[in-house]
Amino acid sequence: MSVMRKIMVTAAALAGVIVTAHPSAAGPLTPSSSASPAGALAGSFHAYSSTGFSGLDRWFSGNTGECKYVGDNWNDRIRSARTESATRVELWDNYNCTGGAIVIDRTGYGSIGAWVSAYRVAN
Repeated sequence: MSVMRKIMVTAAALAGVIVTAHPSAAGPLTPSSSASPAGALAGSFHAYSSTGFSGLDRWFSGNTGECKYVGDNWNDRIRSARTESATRVELWDNYNCTGGAIVIDRTGYGSIGAWVSAYRVAN
């Protein structure tokens, strides 16, 4: 298999995971691993389990203005995060987007305490 074909197959497989890994806008507040219609996502961010944008990582996505719980596996475990586009994302202290928050963009935050429980795409 050619290198280009391998890249295309890998990209197609990853796109399928991304499309099916997010909750729909009409559903209840749930971890971000539920299904969502294609094209409905407005933005995403990259979260890391260690400071300095390292360690275990995961992408989180959502629609603008929709509060999303990060899920039990990531609750209070995000230690650094950034977007990799012009998107701005709010990281919240509580599962329902209340309490304290920070706004991340492509420069991100390289050192976050043990408090992130939810997020909302700002634009």
